Amino acid sequence: MKLIQQRGYRWLAAICLVAGAGSAHAAINNGAPLIQASGTGSSGELYLNVWDALATTSYSIDLGTTVDDFLAGKQLSRTWSLDQKFADWASSTSNPLTFNVAGNSSYLGTGNANYGVVLSRREGASAPGHIAMTTLATWTTKVRDRANALNINQVAQNPGATATDFDADLSEVTTNTFLTSYFNKYWGTTMSISGWIGSAVVRNGETPDQNLDLFFVHSPGGTVLGSTKAAFDKLDGFLSLDVANAKLVWTSNVAPVPVPGAAWLFLSGILAALRLQRRTVAGSAV
Repeated sequence: MKLIQQRGYRWLAAICLVAGAGSAHAAINNGAPLIQASGTGSSGELYLNVWDALATTSYSIDLGTTVDDFLAGKQLSRTWSLDQKFADWASSTSNPLTFNVAGNSSYLGTGNANYGVVLSRREGASAPGHIAMTTLATWTTKVRDRANALNINQVAQNPGATATDFDADLSEVTTNTFLTSYFNKYWGTTMSISGWIGSAVVRNGETPDQNLDLFFVHSPGGTVLGSTKAAFDKLDGFLSLDVANAKLVWTSNVAPVPVPGAAWLFLSGILAALRLQRRTVAGSAV
């Protein structure tokens, strides 16, 4: 019986290690080895930016979720817990706060349908009618450059980290006025994209908090030219920033798929077999 218990504990420990590994992501991987030295050339990670316009300070953090992984699980709601740095920063800021989210996935060629960027847009704001692939290429550069600037600043604020250390969720609080880092001058409410309403406002007096829609703006795939239209995929859900509890929440509007009755019967059979096996082993041990 003790042997069975020990094996059970080992399996439980293994499961916990695997579950924990899923959240052990990094300084922002922008997915662009030609832009970021020693980059992996994989899907870039999403990152959050929050701005206090009155005090001209900003907070940013790597969300530890790649564009590929998020798009694969976009139908599931999820919550990112922000760090103590955010809680301390938010408690000292003024109202309102402005936030946005972005992520780069341009590691593949423009002929691949996964080439593009995830961009937030204020909930309810319509997307542009279309943009050309040349414009999308400019957008991916802006998202990569912002990620690079954040990595440099995060490393400066997190001793021992490097800009390509993808094993720690790094964050930054800054009043820096360099164009590549200061929220108002470079990234701002438009995410440095003319006409793009990329940010939402929270903690704005009696006005309800705004939420963000998410768009995956990408190549249509196949043979594309500079004038080819990019595709706009609006993801079915919204992002909200819970400042008081230091959480960023993705709420999916996709209803969960009900489990078929046959699956419940199958699961019941497995549980019954396990109970019978446990009784048999217990009887043998007596």
